[in-house]
Amino acid sequence: MQPSVHRFGSILRTLWVAVALTVMLIYASDGASSLTTQVLFTVFIAVAAIWLRGQYADSLDGRQWVIPYWFGGCLLAAAAVLVALYKVLDIGALGMAGLLVAYFVAGSVVAQIRQSDSVHLIWLPNDRRRLEVRPMRWGLQLTIAGVVLAFGGAVVLWATGRLGLSLALIVLGVLVVLPLGLSIWSERVISWLQRMDDARVWLWSLAGAGALVFGGVTFLAVTLSHSRWLIVVMVVLGLLIVALVSSTQADLVAVMAVVALMGVTPLQAKEHGQLDPSGDHDVLVALGDSYMSGEGAAIYFEGTDDGGGNQCRRSPTAWAAMAARDERNFDGLMFLACSGARTANVLTEKPTVPSADATLTRVGVPEPEPMVGEAHTQLDAYNAVRGRFTPKLVVLSIGGNDAGFSTIGEMCLAPANCNKMSYLWMQSLDQVRKQLRATYLEVDAAFPGVPVLIVPYPDPISTEANGCTQVVLSHAEQEFVHLFLTEGLNAVIRQTAEEFGFHYLAPMQDALAKAHLQLCDPLNDGRPGINFIGLRSVRGIAEQRFNPANWIHSSLHPNERGHAAMQQVFQTWLASDKDALKPRLEIPGTADTRKDDALADQRDTTEDAAQQMATDEAPPCNLFDDTNGCRPKGKDWAFRQIGHTLVITGWFVLLIAAGAWCMAIALFAWRRRRWA
Repeated sequence: MQPSVHRFGSILRTLWVAVALTVMLIYASDGASSLTTQVLFTVFIAVAAIWLRGQYADSLDGRQWVIPYWFGGCLLAAAAVLVALYKVLDIGALGMAGLLVAYFVAGSVVAQIRQSDSVHLIWLPNDRRRLEVRPMRWGLQLTIAGVVLAFGGAVVLWATGRLGLSLALIVLGVLVVLPLGLSIWSERVISWLQRMDDARVWLWSLAGAGALVFGGVTFLAVTLSHSRWLIVVMVVLGLLIVALVSSTQADLVAVMAVVALMGVTPLQAKEHGQLDPSGDHDVLVALGDSYMSGEGAAIYFEGTDDGGGNQCRRSPTAWAAMAARDERNFDGLMFLACSGARTANVLTEKPTVPSADATLTRVGVPEPEPMVGEAHTQLDAYNAVRGRFTPKLVVLSIGGNDAGFSTIGEMCLAPANCNKMSYLWMQSLDQVRKQLRATYLEVDAAFPGVPVLIVPYPDPISTEANGCTQVVLSHAEQEFVHLFLTEGLNAVIRQTAEEFGFHYLAPMQDALAKAHLQLCDPLNDGRPGINFIGLRSVRGIAEQRFNPANWIHSSLHPNERGHAAMQQVFQTWLASDKDALKPRLEIPGTADTRKDDALADQRDTTEDAAQQMATDEAPPCNLFDDTNGCRPKGKDWAFRQIGHTLVITGWFVLLIAAGAWCMAIALFAWRRRRWA
């Protein structure tokens, strides 16, 4: 359909939407304050609402403006060029722009199909011959095909536990075929109802039946699942169906709004992430993983939150960074902790412990390597500047990533009780102990005489009450996370720390609980000190910032409130323990305790014998086998549960979508009839 006489207003509104979206996307690349983000997002939504209202008003009499064929072809060619340039120049913004242009043109094509009984794809001079296609007849078939593809993908995921083919089928069905078919089929039904002489019975029947099905099935699903989170999910699903049924590109606006909002990256602190304490005499050295670096905060040090690069996410609001500002005890900070770090990222790349003891303790231990974006492992980074300052205290939090805690989180988020697979992780804790011993031995050698404080992980979830709405975990899953952390991982960390005579900050385990900041604590006033689902993008190129895989890294990590509570625990310990900052050599029994438990059993054990011993004593589930170890098994189990749930609950979703569709059809058909 060619543009109508009202096309200039439609074009102007379209251009304003493009400008508002472009401003948001450009601004997102440099970070944004929350106030500016809210203002820009509000402006975009307001402009988009005017655009959609204009589309709907035009569609009531079939006058909606769409992109002409020739211009749409030019835009698609431009989109292809942008994507090609992205591949050649590796500039993510070009690829993102190309995809958005193509998506916008696709929305216009769907709108044009809805307004035309037929589409003339090719025509010859004098209009004597042309290829005529009638896509309006394919709506129901495409809708059914989309449903079949989605269910097929879920069955494949349930049967194999592998994402490849199943994800491709689900994406093709849910994001391409089903929306296209449903939009076209909806237009045909609305047009049929509009042409009827008296459609009141049909309209009331559709609206009533749709409301009954939508409300009844939603209530049943929430009752059976015992999760009120489903209400939000079903309402969002209903709104998406309404967007597809309407004669607008509301679904396009929804996608663009989410992408634009999630692409806004947080501000960065001015200081670089690896602070240089050269010349200082009382330096706090912070080693370890995300619970030490400050993952989960709203702001990070410069250069530590770059997608595809350094993602250590060191935050000035991390408890160690805040503690180092206490001039009564410290005058500098060596901040080496890195999000995602395992013990292999702390160890020196070459053993620094004298004799063959270090070699023997490393048998069966993954090879040390620096984190992505880091030049050295954490201990090697310290050794590179050793002697330029005087460390006063070393704080170390490590072992959680070795123990597979992130995979446990993924399993527990899957729609089944993850405590059924607890044996995978509990039986593998001896591997974590071995990792810790090799790491503590290197820390002991790197910081001779310097007090070392081993920090356990704070218990994130309260198990005192049932029916918690702050998490989507069952009470049994909450109990499993609590027991694995407190009686499993932290117990191993404590025992190993005692072998070395290191300090162990036992109160840190209850830091969130004592401050009533745990998830599911009824006294946290809805503001827990730990993020359950933390949505935040990363800095860097557009390909990284707008990648949904980079949006949930802050989940299950303490936020600023949590780190403030953790700092309070540290400060209390520092003030109350008279031996806290004394050299370790003054603590009796340290050296003797280290020898027997941390090193190989016999001094004359050969490396081959130690390797055989490590193989014989390996647990059934290997934490560091990326092919058939604990993590692949855990992910496989989680994916199968997701596939099974999609197959079972897919029928509920289908019924709820059908109910929303009936209500939307009745609404828009009624509006069309009144306009006519």
